[in-house]
Amino acid sequence: MTGWTRLQETFRTALRSLWAHRMRSVLTTLGIIIGVSSVLVVVNLTKALEGRIMAEVKKEGSHTFFVSQWVPYSRFKTSKVKRMAMDTQTIRELREMVPQIQIASPQSNIWSQQMLVKAGSITRRVSSLTCIDENGLDLSNRELACGRNFTATDRVTRAPLAILGAKVAEDLGLTESSIGKTFTVAGQTVELVGILKKHGDIPFVPQESEDEDSAMWGPDGMFFVPFGSLRELARPGALDSPFWRLQVDGAMTVKEAEESLRLALRRIRGLRGDDADNFMLESNGKEVEKIEKIGRTLMLASGAMVGVSLLVGGIGVMNIMLVSVTERTREIGVRKAMGARRRNILFQFLIEAIVLCIAGGLIGVVLGMALGSLLAHVLMKHLGGVPFWAFFSALAMPAAVGLLFGLYPANRAAKLDPIEALRYE
Repeated sequence: MTGWTRLQETFRTALRSLWAHRMRSVLTTLGIIIGVSSVLVVVNLTKALEGRIMAEVKKEGSHTFFVSQWVPYSRFKTSKVKRMAMDTQTIRELREMVPQIQIASPQSNIWSQQMLVKAGSITRRVSSLTCIDENGLDLSNRELACGRNFTATDRVTRAPLAILGAKVAEDLGLTESSIGKTFTVAGQTVELVGILKKHGDIPFVPQESEDEDSAMWGPDGMFFVPFGSLRELARPGALDSPFWRLQVDGAMTVKEAEESLRLALRRIRGLRGDDADNFMLESNGKEVEKIEKIGRTLMLASGAMVGVSLLVGGIGVMNIMLVSVTERTREIGVRKAMGARRRNILFQFLIEAIVLCIAGGLIGVVLGMALGSLLAHVLMKHLGGVPFWAFFSALAMPAAVGLLFGLYPANRAAKLDPIEALRYE
């Protein structure tokens, strides 16, 4: 009998043994199944969340920058920072120094816990109004379901107008037929000029709270007014230093545009040498990097989780294989007495352990992909997908676990003395 024939026979013997104890085999693989399916679900959900958020960020374009007078608190701890307003004059000078800026759009918020909105017989409470100019909707990639956008005239005249998110409009009972009609905000009369298309919830962003009848969370909870209007509802100076969205010519690279904007702002603000920036300048590129970093962290966490799960599953495989060796001691003695070599016994038990783990890995892959895709669709409203390395790991790691944790029981079976094994009862 050739070596290849012996290996085939050993493999068939291992499979027959597993089939003869199929219930025990299935229970043994549960740890592997749970570990593999868990990591694929986590990877799928992580990719779905990352993809959903990345889609939101990229809608604004890679050449959109955010400029504000506010700086991280950590910067105050390491150096002396003098606050300066990010007003219209600063942005005007910035556009002169960086002519590649195509659009500069201000945005600010009017915050209050006492703003009651009344539309007919319906009263709701809102926490904030978002002030934008005629470019605000386009830069944030918001689309109108009906009505019109704000105009430059609306901004200059500080017209009391409103564009509502789909949820706010629904809460107030306002529809397309309500365009042009008025309602009140904290006693101020406002005309409805537009309603945004329904956007849907952003994963893990709360949409409602206990103390707000109409929660201003998520894109469907937005309440837009022209920049500068309803100033009497804001704190003094609240609209004098907004944050700005800057859209830069795509002919420049993001890095070049960021460097040009930073140097120009430092010059405008009189910063020299090692003076710390007294402004915030960020691009969507940095937001993308942050999201990718979070994704990598979640991937590492999922890797640690599957490692623990596979360790537990591997210990289960080893325990069952040790029980199997004990139960089949007499069988092993008979096979050795009939000429079976030590390596044949070793390979048989190793094959059994590896087959158990690989079978568990395959089942875990199927369950993990199905459950992961379902949860991604339900929770994230976005398909995640599983990268190749996750597939490879899902199959390679169980095989490695089977080899590692099956080696000791297989070696123990191979070392049994045939005479002692035949005496075993």
